[in-house]
Amino acid sequence: MSVLRTVAVSALAVSALAVALPLPAYAADAGAPAKPGKARAVTAELALDVTLLNTVKVPVDVALNKVESPAQRDGAMLTAAVDGVADGQPVTLVKAQVGKSVTKTDANQATASVQLVGADVHVPGLPLTTLLGLDAMSAEVSCPVGGQPTAKVTAPVKLTVLGKSVTLGLNSPTHVDVPTIGSVDVEFSKKTVTSSTAAASALEVQVSINPLNLNVAKVDGKVTVAAVSCEKPVAAVVPAAASSAAPNPSGAASGTAQNRTTPKDAGEELAYTGSTGTTALAAGGVTLVVAGGAAVWMTRRRRAAHARHR
Repeated sequence: MSVLRTVAVSALAVSALAVALPLPAYAADAGAPAKPGKARAVTAELALDVTLLNTVKVPVDVALNKVESPAQRDGAMLTAAVDGVADGQPVTLVKAQVGKSVTKTDANQATASVQLVGADVHVPGLPLTTLLGLDAMSAEVSCPVGGQPTAKVTAPVKLTVLGKSVTLGLNSPTHVDVPTIGSVDVEFSKKTVTSSTAAASALEVQVSINPLNLNVAKVDGKVTVAAVSCEKPVAAVVPAAASSAAPNPSGAASGTAQNRTTPKDAGEELAYTGSTGTTALAAGGVTLVVAGGAAVWMTRRRRAAHARHR
């Protein structure tokens, strides 16, 4: 019975050790944001209502290099087939030397940019008259996790509207009126910035023209050039490490190992959450197991000696 009692004590010691030892905890991935950032960009976008002479309305909603992060696109020409215009043949709406939209997002920030060089923008019904002509224009936004979002627009050195050279105003739309054709209102560098988002468009053009050409009676709508926007990522919240040892009444620095919640090496997936107190507990458990084994051995030896003297 004493052997069984000793074995039972050893088993209880092992069970207590297994319960006391903490299980490894998976560390939170500090590199992944709780909410990813967003970024959008479009080189040129036309949202027009084309009214034909027979009063039929034809919507034209097209965009050049429209992307959402993470992506980029290069394109220098935008065409569209507009029913009832140019005998159904594709109409060139945007033609440029360079057209590029780029969006990027990661754990630290979201960004978007557009570059447009040597561009002509047309509307259906005015094949020989350029709605907008510009040499170079760009827009960019940045939304960093730890900073204020920003928006920047670079003005074109030269801009023409319906064939007329125009100097853009900074505080209000520039109005251009051309007899027998119509009117255009051009707003430059429209920007909106908040604590978490940013948006900018190099040009926003409100169009209202009456070309009376190629079966087109009227064109109304909006043309946007170099538009970008972003929304910053939201960083993940890492929980504070749990207390790893009993309080030190003397206030002196102890040798307790500090918990850590991020991997030490790139390939490490488990976070260590133990302390020197845990190490001592493990050592005590091993001592109990060894002592139990020694007790079993001594009991068997006493029984053998007793049998020889009988």
